[in-house]
Amino acid sequence: MKNKKVPPSPIPPRGSSPRCTDYRPGLPPLPESSFPPPVPAPSAAALSLPEIIRAYRPLVLAVAGRYQGRGADFCDLEQEGYLALLILVPQCPDMNWLAYFLRCRLPGVVRDAAARLRRARARAGMLLEEIEETLGAEEGRYREIELRATLARELTTEEYRLAQLLSEGNTQSEIAKELGVTQQAVAARLKKIRAKLKKALRE
Repeated sequence: MKNKKVPPSPIPPRGSSPRCTDYRPGLPPLPESSFPPPVPAPSAAALSLPEIIRAYRPLVLAVAGRYQGRGADFCDLEQEGYLALLILVPQCPDMNWLAYFLRCRLPGVVRDAAARLRRARARAGMLLEEIEETLGAEEGRYREIELRATLARELTTEEYRLAQLLSEGNTQSEIAKELGVTQQAVAARLKKIRAKLKKALRE
């Protein structure tokens, strides 16, 4: 008699009733009301995009609420959650366990998005602080549109793109990968950009 095949991780064995609540140490488990029941494979496969979002909206809202704060807004994380649904649903190896699969995978994706948003806000704040220090307290009246105009006027297209990637919260290694250069090259270009901006803002 042949042994039954065990579904791949994280799909649990048939007949089991697992819980996937250990998303992050120190946080309480998500409420059971946010976990839709397993959807039969034929109907799950036939769900349209609006139906997928509607069916798993409670889970998205619960996860967004869990990781909001400290620079990561609830609405931004909600949108990240819906985007994650579109990516994760096709990756589920057994649609009978789609709800469990999303329950395990979605929190990690939203948690990473929250961290990315916090980095972006922190880096944007640092950039503004640098500019304010250069201008001096009495000249801190620059508007965002004036700063953007300065960036566009003083920087090359490549430098402007690099500054934009940095303000979006990307690390130097991530920027290097995006631009196809070394991390050392990115660091050198950032130093050059800062020098250009300081000179332009003093004039």
